[in-house]
Amino acid sequence: MNVLLITTDQQRADTLGVEGSPLQATPRLDSFAARGTRYSGARTQNPLCQPARATILTGTYPSTHGVTCNGIDLPSDAEDRSIATLLGRAGYRTAIIGKAHFASAFPFFPTGRIESVDGSARVDPEWNGPYFGFEHAELLLFGHNLRIADLMGRWNWIFGPPPFGLHYARHVFRDGFERGVERLRLMQPEAAGAVWDHTQTWRNALPEEDHPTTWVADRAVEWLNGVDGPFFGWVSFTDPHHPMDPPAPWCDRYSPEDALQVLPQIHPDEFEGKPALHKILSEGLRGRALEWANPGGATLTRAELARMTAGYYGMVAQLDHAIGRVLDVLDARGLTDDTLVIVTSDHGEFLGEHQLIFKGPFGYDSLLRVPLLVRGPGVEAGRVVTDPVGTIDLAPTILQAAGLEAPGWMEGQSLAVQPREYVLTENDFNIVTSIPMRTITTAQYKLHRYLEAPFGELYDLRDDPGEVVNRYDDPAYASTRSDLLALLDDVMNHDVRNEPTVGLVA
Repeated sequence: MNVLLITTDQQRADTLGVEGSPLQATPRLDSFAARGTRYSGARTQNPLCQPARATILTGTYPSTHGVTCNGIDLPSDAEDRSIATLLGRAGYRTAIIGKAHFASAFPFFPTGRIESVDGSARVDPEWNGPYFGFEHAELLLFGHNLRIADLMGRWNWIFGPPPFGLHYARHVFRDGFERGVERLRLMQPEAAGAVWDHTQTWRNALPEEDHPTTWVADRAVEWLNGVDGPFFGWVSFTDPHHPMDPPAPWCDRYSPEDALQVLPQIHPDEFEGKPALHKILSEGLRGRALEWANPGGATLTRAELARMTAGYYGMVAQLDHAIGRVLDVLDARGLTDDTLVIVTSDHGEFLGEHQLIFKGPFGYDSLLRVPLLVRGPGVEAGRVVTDPVGTIDLAPTILQAAGLEAPGWMEGQSLAVQPREYVLTENDFNIVTSIPMRTITTAQYKLHRYLEAPFGELYDLRDDPGEVVNRYDDPAYASTRSDLLALLDDVMNHDVRNEPTVGLVA
């Protein structure tokens, strides 16, 4: 059996039409879900990119593989525990196309890692792998057109010019320096008559055919059209991560008025009874070095949030179209009935929910709950599974589909076995400040334990699916809190693998 894993970056589960979105941004994924199984209770094992991706690759928790936060490079020994390595040894052709993010793009000092800006300049222009067990690799660095203070200028070295950047940078500069520089200019908000501001939203002037989403789909289509024998491909898109800058025609797909349909309800008193950090970070970091990472959800006007949300859903619609192109190759080659296809994301996005924006050291479902759709041989069509599952379960699921036994060190379990009673999420957030937290989610409850603080959070997801009221200190929930804390203590890793932090954020 072939296996195709398709991931997006920072996509909320409720952007799908089958999850209730009224904006109809995902017709291809909705059709895909009707032909497969949707896991509506799927959650990531970490709400940040690098830890979440390392968990998908290895089927182990961040505390085990060592990438506990962004800014930590995946240790080299992860290659032996890579799902690609295990499948490759069994005769599978393997490839990763798009954003891997197994290393920090902007380290404090040069690391020489392939996915760092400095390391990319040392990579042979003809290099196409191997990389962490994948025999074939076509990559872009980081993939987001952000202006990260103190780390880069107004334009982004991750997109070139070569030798900086990897395969996508070479694509941008494929027909010469001047044309490449012009494409870099077109990526910027100024090219569209906009400015870079706290909303990080503009109509990208880069032609769609040069956009990273299109490039990832193009490269995946070519690889799928040429690969023979059993294969495992990881196709990794970089959106809908901020900035909210889709190209035409997707930048015009939704208006701010359209986006009003999905804007979250504001609960002015929500922070009462919650850790003080929630209110502090809702006010953001305007005028500071990390404003790009958190401009403050509570500081956004409804009009600003609607404009940002419209851009975000434009990216979602563009992704849906691109993913459809990839799936069409399976149909055209007659491979659909012999290919397990998994579609998911590394983590979610706040989009103003809980008066927050983007992501951070939190455990709300805005960040933890991700789309997870599975289609293929033996997968029941039209089924919806509400039991809690995790992206840590993907690696053992893939191995089982390939007829291989998951090694004993894998900490996930196949989606095909007995349903989970809980899913565990780790968050050793360590950007500027350290906020280690563990989250356990059952069908009804979610509990956050702060490892270095006396407070916590407890939500009754049946009565309060929006996670507005913290029941951690509510006497009526004392027994529930005690039981969940005991369960968490029993199942969590108490020994965390501490790897060096080499970068601040990515």
